[in-house]
Amino acid sequence: MRNKIALSAFALVVSSFFGAEGRAQGVQLSASTQELGVFGKVYNGVKGSPFLYEDWTSGKVKLTDGTVYEGLKLMYDQVKDEVIFSVEENNAQRFMHPIREFTMEQTVNTNLVVERTYRSGLPAFDGNTGNSFYEVLSEGNTQLLKRTFKTIVEERAPNERVPSKQMKATERYYLLKDGELQKIRKDKKSFLAALSDKSSQLDQYFKSKRVNFKNEEDLAALVAYYNSL
Repeated sequence: MRNKIALSAFALVVSSFFGAEGRAQGVQLSASTQELGVFGKVYNGVKGSPFLYEDWTSGKVKLTDGTVYEGLKLMYDQVKDEVIFSVEENNAQRFMHPIREFTMEQTVNTNLVVERTYRSGLPAFDGNTGNSFYEVLSEGNTQLLKRTFKTIVEERAPNERVPSKQMKATERYYLLKDGELQKIRKDKKSFLAALSDKSSQLDQYFKSKRVNFKNEEDLAALVAYYNSL
C-alpha cells in the first residue's frame, strides 16, 4: 500500500492518530525531545552529533507493511540506529511500526540535491541485525552497502588535558550477493576476491577506468558494471 501525503496533511493524520491511541498510521509522539536525545541537537555531556545531518532534512519513509510517507522532515540517529520525524519544528516523533527503508536529501555544491537511501531487513551479519540500516550505494542483483554507526567513547581530544565523552563514527562496507552479505575492504584485492566469477572483465575495467578505491562513487560504478556483465 502506498500512501503519499504532504506535510500539512500529515499533521492532520497525526492529530487523528492521538484519538486512536496510537493504533494507526505508524507514528507515535515522543513524551519529550530529551527522551529522544535531540534536545539541543546533541546528547547531554557528549561532544559531537549522533545524527547523520545536524538539522532536520527532507525525506520519505517506507514501513515494513509497504506504507510510504513523503514530505517529512527526518533525522537519523546513528547511535540508536533510529529514524525520527517532525511535523512541527523541533517536535520529535517516532514511528510506531518498523521501517524498511528511508531516504534523506543532501545538498551538494550548494545547488545539487541528491537522495541517500538507507535500508533494513537484511540478513543478520557482522554484529548487525535484521533491523540495522545500511546505506545503499549501488542497486542491482549485487548491491554495495555502507554501514555507519556511532558510539560514545571517552577520549582525550587534541589540546585537552582530560578525556571527554565524544561521538565516534565507524564505517563498514558490504556486498549483498546471492542473498548473503560479505564484508569488503576498499581495495582492489578485496573486490576481486568477492567478485571472482568475473575477475578477468573486472581487471580490464580497473585498467581502463583507473578506479579510485577510496572513492565511493567509483566503487558504486564498479558494482554497477559487474551487474551489467
